[in-house]
Amino acid sequence: MLNVLVSDATGELALSGSRAELYAFGRQVRGGLGETGLSHVADPAPYSRSLTRVVFRQADAEAVISVLADGETLEVRGGPEALAYLAANIEGFAQDGDPTGHLHLEYPGHDYLAEESDPLVVALDEAVSSSS
Repeated sequence: MLNVLVSDATGELALSGSRAELYAFGRQVRGGLGETGLSHVADPAPYSRSLTRVVFRQADAEAVISVLADGETLEVRGGPEALAYLAANIEGFAQDGDPTGHLHLEYPGHDYLAEESDPLVVALDEAVSSSS
């Protein structure tokens, strides 16, 4: 199952899952509505903690990826075009990404992301991916 880890020291987020899970996540980003549960990681080291859910919302601007004030929820929001670019990056990595590599989605560098968006690292969960 998908998981999202947070580094309280750097604000960096790490999203990981199987190819199918990451691809499905990209489809949810593209839709911009709804929510999904995340699996809990008991020992998130070197990250600080594991989030419990993701909410998807539409807005009239660049995409923003951030942890909500509850400290448990990742929010992904943005306009349709920005969310489509974000989704395409995640789906492309899910389809063609190297299982030993990762994808950095951060501002600056990705014009569809708002400056206040937290940096996100996307990775394939090798244990899950290798059994698929």
